[in-house]
Amino acid sequence: MPKFHIDAHSGNDSNSGLSPALAWKSLSRARKQALKPGDSLLLKRGCVWKGGLKISGQGRKGNPITLETYGSGPRPRLVSGGNFIITNDGPVSWWLIKGFELKGASNYDPHRKGPGHNHGIIFSQSKHSEGMVIEDCLIHEVDGAGIVFSAETGGITVFDSWTVRDCEVFNAGTGITTHGPWPPGKNADRCHSRFLITGCRVHDIATDGIVLSHCRDGVIEYCTACRTGIGITKRSPVGIWYFMARRCVIQFCESYHNYSAGCIADGGGFDLDGGCIDCVMQYNYSHDNGGAGFLICSYEPREAPCTGCITRFNISINDGRANDYPSILFWQAINCKTYNNTCISRVSSPLKFISETHGHVIANNVFIIDSERDIPVVKSLFALDSNTFRNNIYFKTGGKTRFEVRDQKKMNMSDFINLVRSKGELYANPKLSSLTIQGIIPKKGSPCTGKGIRLPGMGNRDYFGVPIDKSARPPVGCALPMKR
Repeated sequence: MPKFHIDAHSGNDSNSGLSPALAWKSLSRARKQALKPGDSLLLKRGCVWKGGLKISGQGRKGNPITLETYGSGPRPRLVSGGNFIITNDGPVSWWLIKGFELKGASNYDPHRKGPGHNHGIIFSQSKHSEGMVIEDCLIHEVDGAGIVFSAETGGITVFDSWTVRDCEVFNAGTGITTHGPWPPGKNADRCHSRFLITGCRVHDIATDGIVLSHCRDGVIEYCTACRTGIGITKRSPVGIWYFMARRCVIQFCESYHNYSAGCIADGGGFDLDGGCIDCVMQYNYSHDNGGAGFLICSYEPREAPCTGCITRFNISINDGRANDYPSILFWQAINCKTYNNTCISRVSSPLKFISETHGHVIANNVFIIDSERDIPVVKSLFALDSNTFRNNIYFKTGGKTRFEVRDQKKMNMSDFINLVRSKGELYANPKLSSLTIQGIIPKKGSPCTGKGIRLPGMGNRDYFGVPIDKSARPPVGCALPMKR
């Protein structure tokens, strides 16, 4: 299992590369080397190479090919102004890429432009791949995406069991993304399967932060997206989201200070969009976004319905700062469950419906307007009586709470309950410690305590990780009362 060394300062391409003293100098020499399972390409820290690197070869499970670093000092830096910095040359599987700084050739200002085609790491192929891992990489100054998995063939799993861990992308057109054939066609969600994106941070991005499509059975967790959507584009971006996805999860993430890239749509924290089936958003924190904290929608409800999705135990604070977006927004989705979320809105409604939608269960949520503005706590342009409302708490800190459904713009709590035939609804002060992330826990005597309704398959912990007693009634809102 040889280890091949590359040293841009003192290497020589006529060397064997098999030790630091016999290192190669160039990336072009490294590319010529045929690599087998267990082989390594090691780039020396403190060195800089100009130009991209194409990798090829197939590792094996438990015995990958590695592209890593050696020595001490700053990360090895690869600088390229082409369409890629690292990419594949033919089908690749079971590679570990770890510890690099990848930079575009010139500084990219995400405020002034939309996305381009110069990517950091892009894997693109039509044949099956497994086990690709990108870890601890810093990627910036690229007008395309920082990291891309692009499936050239639809209807089959191209990229399987891949991981992106502890990476940072900034000053980019898009953060981390997957691609597939368009229009999607049958079995579009099979292209990317059993993936994990964890511990990543994307910020100062022209369009989307983390956006995955054509995927199934994957997880985005412990990631942060901020200052996304700060460029100019025709498409409306979101911090972290899925479309054309099945059984995918977003959890334990934070998304904030995101914008709509010059559009009048989106610019929010999280989104389950068109083609999302049985996906979940849980234990996430959204705040101070231009768009919705949590968007449950479909861009094309007939061809790509959003259905069977769950939004639970999340927090939204001060979202919907532009374009009358709410904390939670339903648009053209059907048959989804939204429960045990805590939403504190200061500019717009905590809950809004902008299409005639049906089959949703909205239960155990806390909806608060922390403002003296005349804002409806629930706003809908369409009838809501084909949805189920149970055991939610509504409150306004400055003045009376009102509801707005269709042309009835001054509905009180009683009118709203009669209209939607809801049960267990309360207009009450939830008695939270404070209306901040630090104080979201209910105080003693809060009406949130034990006032929820138990739902099938309900989460077994609150936002802060405290187990929920399955023998007792669950709380209303995202957190159990103060006992910790």
